[in-house]
Amino acid sequence: MYRFSPGGGIITSVCLVQVSADRSVAEMLTQSARFMAFPDVKEHFKEYHTRYQRKIFKERLSNIASVQPCVADMIYKELALDASSTQHSTTAERMRLIFLGNTELIGDLRHMNPGRPGNTYDTFFEEMAKVVEEATVADERRHNEAHLAAWISVRDLMAQTTERCPEHTLVPSPSLVRLQFSPKNPYSKTALSFTSKLKVQYKIQRRQLRADHMDQHYAAAQFKYLRELAVELGNEKAIFLFADDKAKIPVGEPGLAVSTGVRGKMALTPSTTTLVSLDHDMTKASLTPSVNLICSIPSGVSDSFVQGRVITTINDSVFEGSSPWRHSACVVKFLKDASQTVLLLYTDGGTDHRHTLEAVRLGLICIFKELNLEGIIAGRCAPGHSFTNPAERVMSVLNLGLQNCSLERSIMDLASEVSAKRYGSMKELRQHTALRDPWKESVVSVKHIIANRFRRLKLKDSPIEVMDTITDHEIDLLQRHAQALFPGMNLTKVTKETTSKCAEYTAWKAAHCRERHYTFQIRKCSDPDCCLPLASPTNFAWLPDPVLDEDGLHYKSYKEVADLLTEDGRPSLTASTKSKKVETGKKRPSNFTTLSIEEENNGNGVPLTTQNARSVVECVECRKPRLIYSRHKLTDRQMVSVATLITGFEYTCGSPLCPPGHPQVSNLLVRRGLTCQAPIELAYYAAMMGPVDLCAHCSTSGADPKTSLKKQYKTVLPICRGCEGNGKTPIVARPQGKK
Repeated sequence: MYRFSPGGGIITSVCLVQVSADRSVAEMLTQSARFMAFPDVKEHFKEYHTRYQRKIFKERLSNIASVQPCVADMIYKELALDASSTQHSTTAERMRLIFLGNTELIGDLRHMNPGRPGNTYDTFFEEMAKVVEEATVADERRHNEAHLAAWISVRDLMAQTTERCPEHTLVPSPSLVRLQFSPKNPYSKTALSFTSKLKVQYKIQRRQLRADHMDQHYAAAQFKYLRELAVELGNEKAIFLFADDKAKIPVGEPGLAVSTGVRGKMALTPSTTTLVSLDHDMTKASLTPSVNLICSIPSGVSDSFVQGRVITTINDSVFEGSSPWRHSACVVKFLKDASQTVLLLYTDGGTDHRHTLEAVRLGLICIFKELNLEGIIAGRCAPGHSFTNPAERVMSVLNLGLQNCSLERSIMDLASEVSAKRYGSMKELRQHTALRDPWKESVVSVKHIIANRFRRLKLKDSPIEVMDTITDHEIDLLQRHAQALFPGMNLTKVTKETTSKCAEYTAWKAAHCRERHYTFQIRKCSDPDCCLPLASPTNFAWLPDPVLDEDGLHYKSYKEVADLLTEDGRPSLTASTKSKKVETGKKRPSNFTTLSIEEENNGNGVPLTTQNARSVVECVECRKPRLIYSRHKLTDRQMVSVATLITGFEYTCGSPLCPPGHPQVSNLLVRRGLTCQAPIELAYYAAMMGPVDLCAHCSTSGADPKTSLKKQYKTVLPICRGCEGNGKTPIVARPQGKK
């Protein structure tokens, strides 16, 4: 009798074998061993190992070599004679047959793959090598250094090569082209995939602040109303235009290339060159691209509005500076053939786009008359929230064409160059009119470079268009039409003070316009002698103002406020000032406002007084001057830092002057409690850091203090006739007879 225990919890097997009765003990032992060695017997007595046994074997095997699980199972079964069932029986059987040498079960298909022919793309790559060789620029002073990224992307490099190749030349894929580059790190494992057939590498040139505003929710609701109106009108009737100016592109002097400052990504460059530029950014010349996005209006307000045509103009910042007249002439030029009758315009509210300024309003009126529109709605975002303007999304695309570039203007004639060196800023250059034509000629080549790079870019498969710069003749023609419309207006100084004296202008606005803080709207009147007949039977409806709902946390939907015309929901309109009314007698209130002269500090112990006033910054919203305070007198270097801050950032009342991380953030202070409705600070007039004839309420020049109040008060601030006519009272302080 032979007893066999296979393991794994399976029942013990008993085998009865007939043997001779008189065998010895030695025979019993040898016959038992021989019995299990017979193949027929071994097939019926199998061993079953546990999962833990197999796991231990695989763990130890992994310490020696990396083996696939199916291979490890097959090795264990063959060595340990394990009869346990496998999870993948089909795979295990194939592995067993291959182990036994039955390789004919798998077909050898290697004869069908002769490999890629070596000369398939040779013509293309030979031509590409020539393109790379031609782009290898050597600087006059430093060898193997380039100021300009030759190719914007791999596809751009391929496009330039394809144009030079013979007809019907096979073009490889972009991924195959990348493998022909030189590896960035030749010692890395990925370098084995590169052939280095082309001496090209990805290289980078060696060299957003969001502010809160009390009206940001209100302005966002207004923009949503504008988008819903655009969807309602559709592309057949309305043009939705987003406009903005890109940051200035610095241009160096002849022979001194200055970086554009855009180096966010690596650019394609010959591997034998190094992208370099001057290590400073103080330049006289610069270019300002104006960007206009003619939106392809989607079917829903929640869909993307960043689509459509992009039209850019590249202006010289010195003699072709951005202005409302230039922007208006540009819009008239590229929309003169449009069939739509309604223009919806949205900007970030810059100084040349802010429709609260009379010059911008006059430019919009000129667009309205030149294009014979039924209506115009010009909207803007809250201060410090230019990122909500869809035109800002185009800037990142344009940056692709400007990244890792260094630019320099061409040289002028000797007399002009000598004259230009005498002036250290753009303001001084503008005053020298004799330099106008030579200067424009010197930046033409730089304009062409940037224009060609912009034309190679696309916004969602729509090529970016570059329009010629608006000429002085086109601006003069628009101004003559405005003068004919309003004969009594002085176009050399278009301000609230001057336009209020023009009866034709004020009457025209009263009949055609609707003025709000974040929108300015124009539509035709019913007088046939003034406006041409309407194309549609119904007149253009005004865009409503946002209105808060019952809980006061959200604004109502566009359909709920379609017939409401009120601006009471704007937070800055109801913001309280720190002025207070006082009485001179017991029976009637006084006709002036008195200010308390209490010292204020910004939390770091620096009194915001006249003695600590160091400079002035102007609010881009209300145009009122606000004082900059510092505990100590500013050095010349700090004064340059202040000037850079004022020109580089747009300041609004109540916001900090310096961005976070600025070295002067704790030294330069402004009053944070001010709003645009607050009057000019009393310390401004005492510090004598600017014109003192500014109206304390609206900052209009030419205002005078009331002499009759000087008998009662030591300090009487100026007030203009317009503010006095609107019911505002003079601001006074320090009563006579009190210390």
